[in-house]
Amino acid sequence: MPSTRFVIRAHQRIPVRCNFYYMGEEFLGKGTVTNLSRIGFRALGDHQVMPGMELVARLSLPGRAGSVDVGLALVRWVRGHWFGAKMIRLNPEAKERIGTFLSTCLRSSCPLR
Repeated sequence: MPSTRFVIRAHQRIPVRCNFYYMGEEFLGKGTVTNLSRIGFRALGDHQVMPGMELVARLSLPGRAGSVDVGLALVRWVRGHWFGAKMIRLNPEAKERIGTFLSTCLRSSCPLR
């Protein structure tokens, strides 16, 4: 029987629905981020990834102009085409935009589309 690990999250996940592109060494995938925190996200993508894989990603936050670039994300878990990734490298502007977006979502109802 596989063991399960209980993990306490330091950052609250916020349900969202935003399009994103992700790129590995030899592929470009497209998908939807379904929840987001200041340090990671859960997504459904059209290209299979594996735990430990390094990705570059571009997220389109709902209700916001432009996209947010993630310089490096590390795939932490995979279930089919669903996966979770930790954002390792974000420039200060990207951190600020994600933080502002999440704060706005926490204060009001988050725009899901």
